[in-house]
Formats: sequence, structure tokens, C-alpha cells
Amino acid sequence: MGFEVRTPAEEEFEAFLGVNATAFGHQAEPGRRERAARIAERERQLSAWEDGLCVGSAGVFTFEMSVPGGSLPCAGVTWVGVLPTHRRRGVLTALMTEQLRRIRERGEAIAALWASEAPIYGRFGYGLATEQWVSVAIDRVHARLRSHPGARGRPRLVSREEALGAWPAVWEAVRGQRAGLHSRSAAWWEEHALPAEERVGPDWSRSFFVSLVEGGTTIGYVRYRVRRGEAAGLPAGEVEVVELAGVDGGAEAALWEFVFGVDLVQRVRASMRPLDDALLWLLDDARRLERRPVDALWCRVMDVAGALEGRRFAAEGGLVLEVCDDFGGYAAGRFVIEGGPEGARCRPTTESAEVTLGAEELGALYFGQASALALWRAGRIEADEGTVRRLGRLFRWTPEPWSPEIW
Repeated sequence: MGFEVRTPAEEEFEAFLGVNATAFGHQAEPGRRERAARIAERERQLSAWEDGLCVGSAGVFTFEMSVPGGSLPCAGVTWVGVLPTHRRRGVLTALMTEQLRRIRERGEAIAALWASEAPIYGRFGYGLATEQWVSVAIDRVHARLRSHPGARGRPRLVSREEALGAWPAVWEAVRGQRAGLHSRSAAWWEEHALPAEERVGPDWSRSFFVSLVEGGTTIGYVRYRVRRGEAAGLPAGEVEVVELAGVDGGAEAALWEFVFGVDLVQRVRASMRPLDDALLWLLDDARRLERRPVDALWCRVMDVAGALEGRRFAAEGGLVLEVCDDFGGYAAGRFVIEGGPEGARCRPTTESAEVTLGAEELGALYFGQASALALWRAGRIEADEGTVRRLGRLFRWTPEPWSPEIW
């Protein structure tokens, strides 16, 4: 190996970010270094160097991640890239090896990432853990909503500064209900979730910020943009919902009612919505809602006992799992898991394994969405069918996980 993997020095952070930009086919943006430094600890980033040139990058954000019935420290893997001149030379493998070692040393039981290309991360023990709608869209003429008995609150246009003050509490409330949502620091809200400088396409407005308020308390919010347009003298614009969140179904219903009431638009679309989005059931004609699924979070279990004891399980039960981990061996071992809605216990054991699976498959099951039976039918879990069904009942969780923001 003719390169060195290490934490970039402060004066090398620009080069680190530049590698990532080049790997993804764009130029580094002015001011990116300062924005990145506000939301990430430099000591958690890794760079690969050859002859004084930075050729690879791999970063980590420090998160709390909502998991089924709980929340755990999570390494949010990001900024992974290799210069196109240095592909197929082991740079990524070296970066992943050192990154996982440091994650385990830090004591984080899970790591998660968004995969730019799906085939990359399975070999490092990451499993496809969550899916969601990358986009939903409907022509406004077909967007007739049913009444919701719990709909409440009054929508109010607010400034970005007001949103920064009021929306984090709503985000945390939703994090407590669904797996897959990461914590957002104040800096994250300012630089990533609600950036002051917003990139918009031609004819698109900058974001509007609407808080749903009840009794002086913000119970939901929506950030949206509008594309202006007309055809034959008639409105032909579009509303794009960037993020919509409510503390419960009634708040979400009130927010969707507001969105579909925006004037001078022909079409409404939203991105990154959960598979069990209530919008489908609010519509009179749900067939009109166009939906396209996408893989979202990939999960890597680093500490089996810590990860499984940190979540809850939908049904009471127990199993003996044999976990194989060919990359680093962090999840390898035989464990007995006994869990239920109130908590779980997991410990190493010498008992005979009832289920054998890889770290990738355990990561896929972890957030409670993936089907154990489907994995078994695909030949990726070893067990008898009855045991696999028990495994599925144990790990499955509702509501569906949701990750509305790519990092």
C-alpha cells in the first residue's frame, strides 16, 4: 500500500473536502470548509495520502439516532470518496478499516450512512436497513383530502430565525416516535437543515417557513418552495415540500391541508417521505399519488449486545443468533437475545445457534423494517422457516423508520 491513512491536519481540511467534491463530480463550493467545520469534528475525519496528495476521504458525524423504541449514539458516516485516478487500489478498504476501528474504539454500537452506490457497502458489513419514498407527487386538482377529526393548529408564516427557535422541539418529538432520525445540533440546523444560503433552480423561490401553532406552541412545520409558471394564461406552478413534520397525525393533516391550499400551483410534490405516510390515507383518491421508493439508511452493527439492548422489540421472545462478520469481526459471535416491548437483554452464549446470519443482514434487520422472511427466501439467513418467522416477529417495528435528510 503506497498511501497513508490519518486524520487531516487543520490546514489539510480543505484538501480533504476537495477530494470528496471531485469524487462526486463537482467543484468544492466557496465557504464549504467553514460550514463543514461547524457541524463536524475534524478529529473524526480520515484522509488517505500519497506523495503529499490527498487521494481519499471518509468522515463521521457524531449523532444520536432514534432506533425502535429508543435512541443510541451513532456514527453518521459521510464524505466517503476516492479520487478517480486512485480507484481500485485499496484506498476505500483502508479508509473503512480504520474508520470502523475508531468507531468501535469510541463505543458506538451502530454506524449508519446513505450509500451513493448500493453495491459498495455490503462488503464492509452495512445492510440496507430502511426504505422510503424518495418522491411523492400529485396534481392539485386530484388532491382532495378527507377530514381528519384531530386536525388542529393554525399555520403561520415565520422567518428562518423563528423556525430555528421553534422547529427543533418538533423534530425531537418526531424522533421519539420513529426510528431513523438523527439528532440535530444548533449548528446543524443553521448550516444543514435550514441553511442561510440556499441553492435553488431557475424559476424556483427560496424556501418559505410555516409553523403550525396551537395555544402558543409549535406542533408542526413545513418548509416549501414554489416554482412559478403558467400555461395558456392559467397557473401551472409547482409546490415542493422540502420537509414536513408534525407531532401527531392531526398536526400532519393540518399541514397537508395548508400545502394543498397554496394558490397558483398545478402540482404538489414532496421528497423523502416514510413508507407509511398518512398522506396516502388522507387523500380521497390515493391512486393519484405518484410514489417512487429508494433505499435510505444502511446500518452497520458494531456491538451486537449494545445495539440489541438499545432497542425494543415488538413481541416478547428469544433467539440464539450466530453472527458472521468477515470485515473486522466486530459483530461476530453467538448471542442469546431475549426482548420485548419493555426492553431487551443480549449476551454471548455457547448454546446452539437457531439463526445464522451475517453482519450485513443483522444491519438490515436492525431498524425493524426489513423482512426476515424475505432475507431467508433470498438465501441470506440460515434457519428453519418457523424460526425465521419468530425472528421477523421479534425485530419488526412500527411505525416505519424515516430519514428525511441526507447527510
